[in-house]
Amino acid sequence: MRIQKFEVVESTNDLARKYILEGNKEPAAFVAEHQTRGKGRLGRVWEDEPGKSLLVSFALPGSTYSNPPLLGLATAVFVGEYLDLLPVPWETKWPNDVLIEGKKVAGILPEGIWQDGLVGVVVGVGLNVNQDEFPDDTEATSIKHAFGQALPVEQPLMYLIYRMEQVYEQIVDFSEILATFKDKFKSMGKKLRVRSNDQVWEGTAVDIEEDGSLILNMEGKLVTLGWGEVTLR
Repeated sequence: MRIQKFEVVESTNDLARKYILEGNKEPAAFVAEHQTRGKGRLGRVWEDEPGKSLLVSFALPGSTYSNPPLLGLATAVFVGEYLDLLPVPWETKWPNDVLIEGKKVAGILPEGIWQDGLVGVVVGVGLNVNQDEFPDDTEATSIKHAFGQALPVEQPLMYLIYRMEQVYEQIVDFSEILATFKDKFKSMGKKLRVRSNDQVWEGTAVDIEEDGSLILNMEGKLVTLGWGEVTLR
C-alpha cells in the first residue's frame, strides 16, 4: 500500500477521493498530523490536537466494494482489534464509532466514489491516540487516557494498514467481523432513537444485517436503517 504523509491538510478524505478519481489503481493511505477541515459523519467537523491523533484516509480503488457502510463497520472493528492488543476494553456504536467506557475514541467515515459507476471507496479514520483536550460539548476520550500512557501514533496506523491490505486482497471474513461488531454493540436490545434521512425513528435494536443495516422493532414493526445517528432513549 502506498503511504503519503502530511503535516497539515484540509481533509485526508479529500486527498484520497482525488487519488481514486485520477485513476490510480494501487491502494493508498493518506496520513496527516493535523486537519483544518477534518470530516465527520453528517457534515460534522472532526476536531484534533496536532500530532496527537491518527488521521488517515484509505483509498481503495476498484468496483468490488459495493457496500461502503459495511466497510466502515469493519474498520471500526479493526480499530477495536488494535485496542485488544494493549489491552483496552472497547465497544461499538452503530454504524461505525468505537467507544471506550461509553466515550468516543474513534470515528469512521466511509465514502463511495462514483464516476460512471462505483470506482472505489474512501475510508477515513479519526482515532484519538494521545489527545488530552476535547470540546466541552463532546463525550470523547483517548487511548492515552484509558491506557495510562502515551503511544506512538504509528502503532495503530501500521495495524490498520495491515488490515486494509487484507481487505484489498479480499481475504477478510466480513461475517466474522460483523459478529464481532454485534458482540461489542452494547445497545442491542435497548430502546434507541435514530436520526436517518431527516427522519427520527424510535424502537428497540434487535439485529444488524449482513450489509451492516440496523433493524429496529417499532412496536412490533421491523424497520431497517442503512445509516443514521443513534442515541439512547
